[in-house]
Amino acid sequence: MKTAHPTPVRAPRSPLHQLLAATLLLGLAACGGGGGGTPEAPASQNSVALSASRPGELTTYVQQRLRTLDSQGRLGGGATLVGLPVTASPQPAAGLAPPARSSTLVQEAGVDEADLIQTDGNHLYTLQPAAGEGPRVAVYARDTAGRALALGEVTLPTDGAQDIGVEGMVFSSDQRSLAVLTQRWLSMPPPDNCADCASIAIAWMRSTVDVQRVDVSTPAAASAGERLSIDGTLVDSRRIGDSLVLVTTHRPTLPVEVLPMGTSATDRAAAIARVTAAELLPRLRRNGGASEALLADTDCYLQPANASLELALTTITVIDLRSPTLAHQSRCFVGGSEALYMSLGHLYVATSRWTVPDTTGALVFPPRMSTDIHKFALANGGVAYRGSGEVDGHLGWNSEQKSYRLSEHNGDLRVLTYTGETGWGTSRDSTAPSPARLTVLRERSSDQTLQVVATLPNATRPAAIGKPGEQVYGVRFLGDKGYVVTFQRTDPLYVLDLSNPADPRTVGELEVAGFSEVLVPLPNGLLLGVGRDADSAGRITGMKVALFDVSNPALPTQRDSLTLGAAGSMSALDFSRHGLNLLQVGNSARVALPVTLSSSDWTGWQTGLQQLQVDTAAGTLSARGLLGAREGSGGGPLWLERSVQIGDQVYYLSQGVLQTHNW
Repeated sequence: MKTAHPTPVRAPRSPLHQLLAATLLLGLAACGGGGGGTPEAPASQNSVALSASRPGELTTYVQQRLRTLDSQGRLGGGATLVGLPVTASPQPAAGLAPPARSSTLVQEAGVDEADLIQTDGNHLYTLQPAAGEGPRVAVYARDTAGRALALGEVTLPTDGAQDIGVEGMVFSSDQRSLAVLTQRWLSMPPPDNCADCASIAIAWMRSTVDVQRVDVSTPAAASAGERLSIDGTLVDSRRIGDSLVLVTTHRPTLPVEVLPMGTSATDRAAAIARVTAAELLPRLRRNGGASEALLADTDCYLQPANASLELALTTITVIDLRSPTLAHQSRCFVGGSEALYMSLGHLYVATSRWTVPDTTGALVFPPRMSTDIHKFALANGGVAYRGSGEVDGHLGWNSEQKSYRLSEHNGDLRVLTYTGETGWGTSRDSTAPSPARLTVLRERSSDQTLQVVATLPNATRPAAIGKPGEQVYGVRFLGDKGYVVTFQRTDPLYVLDLSNPADPRTVGELEVAGFSEVLVPLPNGLLLGVGRDADSAGRITGMKVALFDVSNPALPTQRDSLTLGAAGSMSALDFSRHGLNLLQVGNSARVALPVTLSSSDWTGWQTGLQQLQVDTAAGTLSARGLLGAREGSGGGPLWLERSVQIGDQVYYLSQGVLQTHNW
């Protein structure tokens, strides 16, 4: 059977972003960026480690891949080519301690994640795009009645960018400055040796990840300071203390890839031989100025066992948020990356070697698929490489949820992968075993590898995680427990006991209608699940919010549930893992979630901030009002909507405006 899944992955922030995403996908198919062909068998466990690049090795490493691509007739198309679209201050209450407040929903306590709204309890800051201008950081103060009153705003520079996507912002540890993250796309002239480019009605684009420091030490006089622009696209970011960690990928445009049609083999070989490290490495710009070196080739790592022909480089940059100049250190390794997971002690970057789209544009993974995981530690203002490992399968299709499939506990990394080739919306073999797989990895410092400690299922515990033909949706690790939601017709919630890393096991299972994609821990052994409801045939209906009791891992139960809207309803969680905010007040967990609800299937939409309340003592769930309700439309810009709670007020960022409501 076919089970349609309406939930989108991380949404492009504009039509240009959507076009770029499609172009990049097609580019992978055309030029073999993901490796192409049938992958070789995964490397042995002790051969996946990275090695420091000595002078000249990075260039030689890439030249070998260019020669292989050339011999296969697949050298070319290094740049992203797209068509361009037409284009009196109130004061806060003084002398009062700020009340309890919610914050960005994060995966690990103490590891902050960038979001579109931040607050110190007395002031609120929002980040939104602005048509025809740079993104805006708006500043609000809470008055004595708790209302958010506008203090001013800071408009960030554009530097001529054709499109700017807002990624989020984080505070410094003293909350006197914000680091604002944006993704910029700028036009650039075609390479000098591209004789065929002038006759093609396209634009050459260069993408950068920008970090803008905004001084908010005096909120009413907030001002933009230093800005760093790093070549590439953003994978993800995290903050611990005053260290902001950015993971970016950069796909260089090389002169050899734009040689005129008919260039001789001798000339192509000569062009490959002329490739330099400076052409390969991402560069840095300060405040829109001239580019400068971000790192040297000896700051990079190579992975000899990686047979992929991908020419991307992944860069890890650690920025000191205490520094007015955003002092930083960077390291890189060859290969693209898809997810960042960070604990208080370490960061892990996951790289899937073989991503190949089919002719319909849906991502289809090959039958033999593995994911490399590289482990680093923060050290001396930068990162230190610790080791690499390999797991079967991939991290799924939803980029916003990939990091939740990794978790470190007592030094071991747990990874939940999926070995199936296709995702939602495609036919699946209802008799095939579930492709969900748990792997436990442990660092072995002697050879810088992450050794496999255990897997599940295994010969001793062969029971599958999921029923035949099911997909993996929600995953959450909490201490020595793991929770996995799979779905095809009904929603099995599996509870994994990971207390013995060498012998993980499934200890509980609950089957209910629908499925959860996001699992949020609550007090008293409760889990809040947000996803979709479904009928007995597996047809998706409205949004579902479920309250699970997992206090007894062997007997998980559903204590309560709500269905919101009909088919076509969606929430901000469908676009960002930060869409939901939660504030615990006594025994009450107050949840706010921007939604667009349909009154009947795929029609009659209404958009607003859905209030939910959980009594964590009684184990009950109730829906309250829809704040700021307005007539909506399916697929509205929910990715730009957020909320935060302070005391008895809830602040709703919608359509670029911050509204104040009483809970």
